[in-house]
Amino acid sequence: MIEARVFTDSLDHTKTVLRDERATLKGRYVIDDTIYRNVDESISLIDEFLRLRVIPENIWDEKAVILALKQTRLHNVGKDSDILLKLQFDTKDEAEAYYDQHLKDKFIRAFSFSRIGWQYVMQNGDIVDLEIVEQGLPSIEFKSDTDEGVQNLLSQFNVNRQDVISGPSVVAVKDKLAL
Repeated sequence: MIEARVFTDSLDHTKTVLRDERATLKGRYVIDDTIYRNVDESISLIDEFLRLRVIPENIWDEKAVILALKQTRLHNVGKDSDILLKLQFDTKDEAEAYYDQHLKDKFIRAFSFSRIGWQYVMQNGDIVDLEIVEQGLPSIEFKSDTDEGVQNLLSQFNVNRQDVISGPSVVAVKDKLAL
C-alpha cells in the first residue's frame, strides 16, 4: 500500500471530511515503536531500518508485537515499503530475545516513540489514519493501493502535495521530535 503522511496543526478539517464522506471508523490504536539502524553507518534510516512495534491497543489481525525489517521505495508522492523480515510475537521479551540472538550484530537502537491513532476506511477502501505522536504532534497518513488513489485522497482532503513528507515516517518523526 502506498502511504503519504503529513504533519498538521489540527485534525479538525480531516475529521470533518471523514464525516462528510461517511468514512467508517475501524478503531483506535496505540503504537510504541523502537527503531534500529544498520550498524553500517553508510546505510541510512531512509534506506533501511528495523522496527520493533508493540501495539498495546490493537485493531488489526496481527499479534501485538511485530519485528520488521523495512526498505523504503519513494513514489512521486508518498512511499511504500519492501518488508524483508516480519516476525510476530506474543510478548516484547520474545521479540527482544530474537533480536539479541539474530540481529544485534547488524542493527543498533536509534530511538523510540509512541502514538495514538484512529483508523478510518473510506467507501472505496482507501485508509486515513489520524494520529497524535508523542508530545502532541498531529499527523495524518493517507493510504491507497495506487498512486492515483493517493493523489485523489490528497485532493479530497485539500492537502498540498508539497506538505507530504518524503521518505519513511520514522525519519520525519525523529526530526520533528528531535530524537
